[in-house]
Amino acid sequence: MTMDDYVVDSVLAPALYGDILLCSDLRAKEQVVIKKMDQRAAASHRTLVRSRHVLENAHFEKHVNQVLRHEGGHRNVLILRDEFVEDGYDHFVFDYCSQGALFDVMESVPAKTFTRHEAETYFAQVLAGLKFIHAAGFAHRDLSLENILVDKDNVAKICDFGLAVDINARPNERVGKPYYIAPEVFDNIAPYDPVKADIWSLGVVLFLLLTGVPLFNVPSKLDESYAYMKRHGLRRLIYVWDLDDFVPEEARDLLEKMLCINPAKRCTLQDVLQHPYVLKLR
Repeated sequence: MTMDDYVVDSVLAPALYGDILLCSDLRAKEQVVIKKMDQRAAASHRTLVRSRHVLENAHFEKHVNQVLRHEGGHRNVLILRDEFVEDGYDHFVFDYCSQGALFDVMESVPAKTFTRHEAETYFAQVLAGLKFIHAAGFAHRDLSLENILVDKDNVAKICDFGLAVDINARPNERVGKPYYIAPEVFDNIAPYDPVKADIWSLGVVLFLLLTGVPLFNVPSKLDESYAYMKRHGLRRLIYVWDLDDFVPEEARDLLEKMLCINPAKRCTLQDVLQHPYVLKLR
């Protein structure tokens, strides 16, 4: 397998260690995405442009993708189709998700807000994908609407495992996107459970899908919305923001449990799966 087996149609986006290419697979007669990674840049954790130091671990990302494929894959996780090395670059081949990121899909709909049915359908898919990832032994640590792709059949697929870690790891780095990052991750003062951090991010994803509104800029007392929720609770915040019609009662109950500021009291993924709101989505 080499790049001779593909025709590059366009550059979809720059990545930390190379480009993300839209290609035509000459054998399969279909479009695929190839993520290129400069091996030297990836090994040094330096971006290809500007040589900026980053935490994304390309070696572990490759391992995660290989394990997820070995575990049989999942329709709601972007699974590695193939891989090869050429000219000092790792090449990772994935299915092409033609609708792009779920965030962009949401931005394209009327009022930039999904219908409740659409929101709940996507949430159920993301939840199923995250269950598979955790069962395979990994926490994502960067779950967001930007890291969920949507294919032509409206199937959501979790992608981008550059910040993933083993579920038993107790990292202390501040990673992830500000809107989605858990408070204990943002605090950056002590090791945290990355699985519990994923639950927080999943809660933010659900809130965004239902309302189209981000909860906070960052989970910090310096953020007015976060400080208000910490003082008065999520239900009060939903009421003050006039979002009651967007968030049904059972979803509010689930969100309270997922967005519990204390990670020790935050619900588990199994709790989410067994919650009455989620059971109705099946």
